[in-house]
Amino acid sequence: MSKKLNLFGLMLAALVSIQAVAAIPSGYYNNAQGKSDQALKTALHKIIKGHTKRSYDNLWTDFKKTDCNGDIIIDRYSNTQYTWQADQCGQYNSVGDCYNREHSIPNSWWGGLSSDTAYTDLHHMFPVDGWVNSERGNHPFGDCANGSARGTGKLGSCTFSGYNGTVFEVADEYKGDFARVYFYFATRYMMRMSNYTSGTGSVVFTSSSYLGLTTWAINQLLEWHRNDPVSTLETTRNDAVYGIQRNRNPFVDYPELVEYIWGDMKGNVWTPGGSTPTPTLTSPTNGSTVNVGTNTGSGVSKSITVKGSNLTKALTVSVSGTGFSVTPTTITATNANNGTTVTITYNGTATNAAGTLTITSSELSTTTVNLTASYNSGGTVEPGDEIIETWEGISTYQSYSTTFIQGHAFKWNTSDVGIWSGDPHANGTQSVRFGKTAASYIAMAEDVTDGASKISFYAANWSSNEATPTIQVQYSSNGGSTWTTVGSCSPNTTWKQYSFDLNVTGNVRFKIVQTAGARLNIDDIAITTNPVAPVEPSISISAIAAIDAVQGQESPIVSGTVSADNNSEAITLTVSNGFQLSLNRQNWTSSLTLDPSGEVFYVRLASTANLGSFNGTISATTSLVSAYADVTGQVHPRRGDVNKDGAVSISDVTVLIDYLLGGSVESFDEDAADVNEDTQISISDVTSLIDVLLSGESSVLTNCHWDAVPAVGGISIENPMGEYLEVFDMDANVVATCNESSNSTIQLPSGIYMVTSDSISRKVVVK
Repeated sequence: MSKKLNLFGLMLAALVSIQAVAAIPSGYYNNAQGKSDQALKTALHKIIKGHTKRSYDNLWTDFKKTDCNGDIIIDRYSNTQYTWQADQCGQYNSVGDCYNREHSIPNSWWGGLSSDTAYTDLHHMFPVDGWVNSERGNHPFGDCANGSARGTGKLGSCTFSGYNGTVFEVADEYKGDFARVYFYFATRYMMRMSNYTSGTGSVVFTSSSYLGLTTWAINQLLEWHRNDPVSTLETTRNDAVYGIQRNRNPFVDYPELVEYIWGDMKGNVWTPGGSTPTPTLTSPTNGSTVNVGTNTGSGVSKSITVKGSNLTKALTVSVSGTGFSVTPTTITATNANNGTTVTITYNGTATNAAGTLTITSSELSTTTVNLTASYNSGGTVEPGDEIIETWEGISTYQSYSTTFIQGHAFKWNTSDVGIWSGDPHANGTQSVRFGKTAASYIAMAEDVTDGASKISFYAANWSSNEATPTIQVQYSSNGGSTWTTVGSCSPNTTWKQYSFDLNVTGNVRFKIVQTAGARLNIDDIAITTNPVAPVEPSISISAIAAIDAVQGQESPIVSGTVSADNNSEAITLTVSNGFQLSLNRQNWTSSLTLDPSGEVFYVRLASTANLGSFNGTISATTSLVSAYADVTGQVHPRRGDVNKDGAVSISDVTVLIDYLLGGSVESFDEDAADVNEDTQISISDVTSLIDVLLSGESSVLTNCHWDAVPAVGGISIENPMGEYLEVFDMDANVVATCNESSNSTIQLPSGIYMVTSDSISRKVVVK
């Protein structure tokens, strides 16, 4: 085996500073434009997930397209010049012996599961020196200034702040390459980060935030990314990987994306090429509606959030509509970018009031918000409203009485309490005055029916010459039979608002009791009712069974269900990567429109699908919500196609006999050779294959014998091989049998059933 110094590697120094524009498909990143932070990362994830999974053996061939200069391997761990096919590992004892397939994100971090899509994801798989790869082991990448040489890299204790464990440091010319691989991985697999934190994986990856990477890893990888820009080598490799597995590394195509998610541009909206960020107002939404609440006498207010991104100009805020006002009327760009609030107040007396909140800026389109409010002086309120007892305009009780008072908001029972015209007050002209005894109180004589989250009021000592009073706030959930204390306060001569938070559901009423001291006044008692939680729409997709198909034949059909709650929009259902959808098992497409309430749908692999594994994503979306489900498939060679030439013929018999006799067989498929499916390869398979050829039935050789799916009022069963099937209900009773070699429909009531043969069973839900 002859190897030389990797001259191609020495040429890279002249290439790493060249920013090449990769062949990005038109519109590939459209759904990520105009987003920032988590929304940007999530959009990128949706764009690059669901790629074509490669087999581990495929990688040797793939490297010829992704990591070769002619037939010479580009080895990022050593300066050895390896020949693509001749120098595959193999045994190795030192650097330069052979090259192998390196998981740059060690597979031990997820338990080494070959079933994981990441196991053969080419974006992080590289051909590297076998011995150096072994020495690197499962250690993270990082700086180790005092490490010992391993090929062109170093191994030793980390010298980058934040971690002091063992790390592997690659050559400077590849540091940015591997950093962008890790940013890709944290995005492509962002929904499964907890799967990749075994052992030292926890030093790099985390599921505790959307960033997906630990603080140390982010800082280390950012330094590598910034110091080693994207090279022609990377863009060429990105194109090659896309040609094989149909997804791209966004951080090679647009390196600035790293900064928008993990770096200095966090909080800014991304547009391709890193152009000037677009000023955007993200809240409130243009055209949205805000209910300010019900004015019960002294006005009602509602605060809403105003937030933008990339703003450089101040915002002007105004309202229109009788009775509405807003404060503040100007918001600085800095405050808006950080998020702030404006308070809208309604002091009108219209039963159904309408207004408009307008937010303008010289750099933004105008945002308008529809305002609604109401006036009610008699106590009927909506959930989430603030009910205020103002005491304004009601009859005065100029004595300390034990009596009944009809207020604006509620009926009140009182003891040693009165209302004097001209008394101290917080707002308006009237307040309620407590006497000098500890027997003074006011208590609601009726309930708030929606529960309460807060009670507040203004209070002050009636005279500075009298003892400071103490009052206690209580509530009752049983019509006043028993009372529970919320808290207490001791007002002085300065009017102050006192607030008490609580969380009481159902019927509730309040009582304010004087427990010590002398006279005091109370004004504007405000009770905030519990808001009704908004009913959000939701969509879910049932798990989709794996599809096993035979090359050149229509695949089995599996079913799925999209379920939706509180949804009024039509649902768009799409599928990727060689799969097709249908609502009637006859018309097939990659996109469907479903009922807002959801529907049963069917999935198959296209009959043109090539041999191998398929991994796709089914997406159900509306303008408000979305749901996703993975779908997998495997296209097998036709049973009996022993030599893997796509046909079943006498040549397969010859190859099978040669194999059994121990002769030389260049191309051989063990699964296809088990013609009689007894899990053994023997002379009986030769007999079975000859019988099939003589009978002319080679076209029906298949690993998929039957399929059962929901049908209107029952179960539809495709059973081309005429297997004996039994249908069980969930009480394990046989409710039907079937052995017809055709399509059968069994009528059954709604419920869950199991259709079984000797070797397989499938659950079917009849609606």
